[in-house]
Amino acid sequence: MNFCFKSSMPNVFFFIIIIIFPAFLNPGLNPAMAEGEKKYQTYELGEVIVTGERETKESPTTISEVSGAEIEKYNASNLGEALKLLPGVYLRQGRVKQESYATVRGFEQDKVLILLDGMPIYQPYEGLVNLTDIPAQNIAKIKVIKGVSSSLYGPNTMGGVINVITKKGGRDPEASLSCQVSDYNTRHIEATHGWKIGSLSYFMGASHKESDGFKLAENFTLPSDILAGMAQAPTPIPHTPIKTDSGLRDNSDYERDAITFTGTWDSTPNNTLGLSLEYYNNEYGIPAAAIYRETRSAGGTAHWYPRYWRFDDWERYTINVTEEYKVSKSIKLKGRFFYDDYQSVLNAYDDNTYTSQFRTAGAPSFDSKYDDYNTGFNLYGFWDGIENHHIRIGYSFKRDVHESEYTFYLSPSEYEKLISHTCSAALEDSMDISEKLTFTIGASYDTFEQKDRRQSFNSAKGDDINSFNPHAGISYDVSDSLNLYASAGKKIRFPTMKNLYANGVIGPQGNPDLKEEKTFSYEFGGQWRINHQVTFEGALFYNDIKNLILFDNQIGRFEQYENAKIYGAELSLLAKFTANLTGRLSYTFLVAENDDSTVIIETEHLKNDLIYKPDEIPYRPKHKIDMDLTKSFDFGVKLHLNGSWISDQTYYNHADSADNSKFVAEKNSLDGFFLLNTKITYDFNKHYQVFGAVENLLNEDYQELYLSPAPGISAWVGVKIAL
Repeated sequence: MNFCFKSSMPNVFFFIIIIIFPAFLNPGLNPAMAEGEKKYQTYELGEVIVTGERETKESPTTISEVSGAEIEKYNASNLGEALKLLPGVYLRQGRVKQESYATVRGFEQDKVLILLDGMPIYQPYEGLVNLTDIPAQNIAKIKVIKGVSSSLYGPNTMGGVINVITKKGGRDPEASLSCQVSDYNTRHIEATHGWKIGSLSYFMGASHKESDGFKLAENFTLPSDILAGMAQAPTPIPHTPIKTDSGLRDNSDYERDAITFTGTWDSTPNNTLGLSLEYYNNEYGIPAAAIYRETRSAGGTAHWYPRYWRFDDWERYTINVTEEYKVSKSIKLKGRFFYDDYQSVLNAYDDNTYTSQFRTAGAPSFDSKYDDYNTGFNLYGFWDGIENHHIRIGYSFKRDVHESEYTFYLSPSEYEKLISHTCSAALEDSMDISEKLTFTIGASYDTFEQKDRRQSFNSAKGDDINSFNPHAGISYDVSDSLNLYASAGKKIRFPTMKNLYANGVIGPQGNPDLKEEKTFSYEFGGQWRINHQVTFEGALFYNDIKNLILFDNQIGRFEQYENAKIYGAELSLLAKFTANLTGRLSYTFLVAENDDSTVIIETEHLKNDLIYKPDEIPYRPKHKIDMDLTKSFDFGVKLHLNGSWISDQTYYNHADSADNSKFVAEKNSLDGFFLLNTKITYDFNKHYQVFGAVENLLNEDYQELYLSPAPGISAWVGVKIAL
């Protein structure tokens, strides 16, 4: 490995100080850190569903959780890395800015509701949040609802819900500091502190992460015909074809800073107030990408272009205020107000020097400034006043605002502003038919209003949308060790601003005629605790989808499948072989197919529109196998081994090398791959730990997105101090 530091002596000195200093504080060997030992508590106010005096299951569907201990075991530094081993969840590279997104049971992340302590998090224009931007330092647990979720979560939950619950301070004060380093000047430093003093509790964290970029498994060069096409694409300033990457992936560097705070105040025994604050400041590159676009001034032809983009500034800050009040033994009320703001500067450059911005045609250079925010509130009521009934009612409102300004060389700036409102009213009842049988029924009425559209080329707003979305489910405890459940329901996802109104000049081209997406979802599953050592979990799922919206990165267009189906199965086996050896094996089978829909991509300058009937939904691997094994030794060493095998996945190539006057739809596939990761820790005592980790241990060369290579092997060494 090539561990190359910007200035080796300060780094080595810093590392030695961290290693030696705790030895003077705690001489001798004390008991090692107990597995799962923690001083922090979980921020319960971050949950959406609360219960009365009798504990009830949130929803009769598949719910997976990732604990804080598991996040540390995986050496996960962000939310995306913490999710990668869950069955049914596939962490993949994004289509436009090559960010990190999760696909849940075949539904892309823009169809999955991502919550942070119950607050929706997404950049309003795109409807997405880069999972790499959410640090793991303050995460207590992650709840993933994969099937039909409660009506209280509202719309945009076709693929389920991911709720990230943060930490809060415990009775004993705690503090931690960790530092880990890897090659290409990669350094991750995290610090946390939490405590509960009387009725006040708080937990805060800070992190700094920086790197020159990631290492490739092998040299990467674009196909010769694409490089030739870039060189020949018509433009006043010749394009610079994307160069071969050797070792370091060009423009994959990053610098990320984060500060987080969670606090609660028990003002009375029946009333709790909560406050969450977060601030992120990032700068990072986007590896150069090959895109295929119509050339508006070239007489009806399409060409390959290189795209050189960077986020020269990216900031986000959030405020989340929550109150929970116990009115009586049977009534609880909960309210939440939130504000989530995104400000960024995305720049496009002429070439791989990332310095000049003079190109006005082809793939134009530009400065773009985004100022997006979403704000709103949730109101919930929970009533257990009727025997054997648990009634839940909710109302949610959020306002999405997108403002942007694009500046092109020798052209006036282009300004746009888009505003939309989303509302949801929900009612749900969970009925205890018997001690073993529970039946849940509920519905939500969801509305989407396009309040304002100001764009230089168009100001016409699309139609408002409303939808009634019912669901029902049943849960039956066959025995103390076996639970079966089934659910069915309708879920909706409203188009994003980008889906509807993207102008197509610097990226995707929107389609104001896109319809809302709907799915009718069905699931049957169960959990069987075979004995004290072994647990089996499984589920079958089927989704009948209408108006599925997909984005094709190669040509920058949104597509809509009138009818589609996603179905499959998940199987998991969890075992505790001995007191010191545990493991998990899971398998996901997924079929994502077009149901006889014709996809039409209208072109403005080519001789024909693209009309085709794909048989598969692209970038959905049919098979995924995950494994996780942990071995603890009596002398303070723990060995963690995990891995995932991902099968081949389909994509469609729209470039015809023999005729660039039209788009085509040529079906191809990306090869499957196996990623193996390991981590070993050694606890000197209960306060001090050193560790090493290797990601992609076999140095697998693979792609998750056509023409975009993924990281190769990376090795980490680090230390953690916990007081």
